[in-house]
Amino acid sequence: MSDNNTYYVQARTDELGIFASCRYFSDYAATQPVETPLWVPPDAGSCLIAQAEGSELALIGSVFKTLGQAPSLNISNYCPASDDGLVTVSMPTTSTVTKGVVLLFSDPQTVTMIYPSKDPQIINTPP
Repeated sequence: MSDNNTYYVQARTDELGIFASCRYFSDYAATQPVETPLWVPPDAGSCLIAQAEGSELALIGSVFKTLGQAPSLNISNYCPASDDGLVTVSMPTTSTVTKGVVLLFSDPQTVTMIYPSKDPQIINTPP
């Protein structure tokens, strides 16, 4: 990984054409696969997820929530992707948490459908 809180994702539609099927990597070229959950250092403050080379779908955003808390959707747990296909999932630096993340993808160039990912988890403690 270029940074120890950055991961890269390749996505394609699942067999039913409803969800995004994702694979995670530690490098943009998608040559170094990693397993989930995704781990970040306790002092990182965030986990960055970027679109990897060769992704069939475009990363357009993410929704995330600390597991064990009441469900909600607001500006603090939604992040649109940057123009470079990067989302930032905020992580606390004073406590250890696990966040559930749903990445949002679309067809490249034109949004004709939104494909949510299955729920990868991010943990801010060493594996």
